[in-house]
Amino acid sequence: MSLLYTRPMDSNTALILLDVDGVLNPQVSSGKLTLDPARAALVQQLSSLGSIVWATSWSAADTYHLANDIGLTGDPAAIAFPSAIQVDRRKPAPTPKLHWVDRWLNRTLIDDVDSTTPVVWIEDRLREDAYAWARVATRPTLLIKPDAEVGLTAEHVASIREFLNGLADRLPTDETA
Repeated sequence: MSLLYTRPMDSNTALILLDVDGVLNPQVSSGKLTLDPARAALVQQLSSLGSIVWATSWSAADTYHLANDIGLTGDPAAIAFPSAIQVDRRKPAPTPKLHWVDRWLNRTLIDDVDSTTPVVWIEDRLREDAYAWARVATRPTLLIKPDAEVGLTAEHVASIREFLNGLADRLPTDETA
């Protein structure tokens, strides 16, 4: 298993870690993931706010085709997860992807992105350990946990936009730096 697949990212943009199942809730048609037009528009809005990073157990081929069908430019980065990452949602347990996300972010910090780049993680299986991790993160971090039955909404995208705009408002300008 490859832990890390990256492409050069703009270091001045947010990293938007995006799960698929429970967040985008795609249909599988003829072996391809497809989104309804409203959900695809939300992903396009997210891509205007930062660099999409697939944080899903779907294959690279699946997310590649999904990105192309949505109209995302470039080749979004992806975090590779082990295939046996399934967890019983009814039992208290750690966030299944947290270790892998943290490891990927640490390697990305070294390789491509500076430590001030904001992170937005959109995942339906976030647990308390993920919130504790986000509270002590060195970079600005926002966690969004959609209801798995509903998925990503316009309100989630608005919250992300507000978070990122709030960070931009706190950056020093040339006159104050």
